[in-house]
Amino acid sequence: MRRTIAVAAGLLVLLTAGTTGCALQTGSCRDYVSLDTAEARTDGAALVVDARVTTTDRTVDVDGVYPLHAAAVTDVRKGTAPARTLDVFAPTDQCTTGGQAVEYSAGDPLDEPGTYRLYLYEERAGLWRLIVPDAAERLD
Repeated sequence: MRRTIAVAAGLLVLLTAGTTGCALQTGSCRDYVSLDTAEARTDGAALVVDARVTTTDRTVDVDGVYPLHAAAVTDVRKGTAPARTLDVFAPTDQCTTGGQAVEYSAGDPLDEPGTYRLYLYEERAGLWRLIVPDAAERLD
């Protein structure tokens, strides 16, 4: 009898811990609007800049862990850049789970260092994201 109670109690603890762990994770699936033209991307962006983009060794967790890029602004096309270098990430086109690395169906569009036109939205103070996953135009 004691053994049955101990086993049942152990299972209850495991089930509760497992359920609590799942409940604490956050995730999302976003369905982005198609912005096929530069004009549409400009209209949808708070900030449009030309910038030299490099990958950093830092990440940021926004409903998933994203690689963070440094964008050294060379020209402002719309809005006001708050700094000469911006912390930028490209949102994924896949579902995400908080605390876990994100995946991209065609790779992170900012992985290759170079000069880009970036159509941005301020995710939070000091952190910028592309307005849609492909809102980066390679300029070089």
